[in-house]
Amino acid sequence: MSATLVLLFLIGMAAIVWSACFVGCNLTHAGPPPPVTRFDQYQNTVLTTPGLVAFWPLNDTDRSSMVAADLGPNHFNGTYTLGPIVTVFDATLQSDISPGGYTLGEGNIVAGDGVSTGGGPAVPNRCVYFNGGYVSVPYHPELGPPMPGNFTLEAWVVPNWSDADTHHSQRAVVVSADVASSAGFALVATPENLWSFQIGIGSGYPAATIGNNQTIVQGSLYFLVVTYDGTTLNLWVNPADTTQPPDASIAASGYVPVPSPVLFYIGQGRPDLPLPRFPFNGRIQDVAFYNVVLDNQTIETHYMNGLGMQM
Repeated sequence: MSATLVLLFLIGMAAIVWSACFVGCNLTHAGPPPPVTRFDQYQNTVLTTPGLVAFWPLNDTDRSSMVAADLGPNHFNGTYTLGPIVTVFDATLQSDISPGGYTLGEGNIVAGDGVSTGGGPAVPNRCVYFNGGYVSVPYHPELGPPMPGNFTLEAWVVPNWSDADTHHSQRAVVVSADVASSAGFALVATPENLWSFQIGIGSGYPAATIGNNQTIVQGSLYFLVVTYDGTTLNLWVNPADTTQPPDASIAASGYVPVPSPVLFYIGQGRPDLPLPRFPFNGRIQDVAFYNVVLDNQTIETHYMNGLGMQM
């Protein structure tokens, strides 16, 4: 048989097999990846999440009002407050200098947080730049939180301190703590320039702190998520893939809620005390508190929605 006849024979057999499979086989293929669509309803994502206690978007722009509106179900509104001017770095207490201010209406840092009007493109919501000023929220047991202490805390931040190498300071994102009784919690940047969450257990503050290879980068966007289930404290930083372990985790049983009248602070540690105050320097937006432990998929969804993406 010539080479030409062999080739024609093979082509014919392939055609027969293909025809048979076309009518009787179920051909499958991976197909294209799921589309990524633009998302600008992050606030709605948060407000419809079960277990929400409070949600401070920090998009307030009325400078004549000092109200930090809580859009959550309880309306635990806070108050924007100027902090004291601190001109000396306290190396012993690790608390930085501060002009004691805040600025409303700063540029958006959560791409998915916008307002659509008239069917047009969403207008990004604004945020607050903190530089020693802060938001104080009156004491509410729900923000303690009460025992058994299951909760989730979320915050979007862009840090902006230029003296991390010289002024090794604690810098508070969200704090509700009573140091005297080792109660409550604190979400902070440590003097080593690492994100950390500390929780009071009556005899101290165990901390879930990210590794030394994740030093905070100034001007970068961070979505910080803390979960606590009564025994384990987890800290997630930009959780794009929650099938992976959290960035920091620690066993911490025996949580002690804060007593009245300890307030809930955003942007500073305990401004009601003489020292230390631990002022935060940078932008903060969309702080949310839940009385449940959000599951990993919900945490990842919040992150992706906040970035302006819906899978």
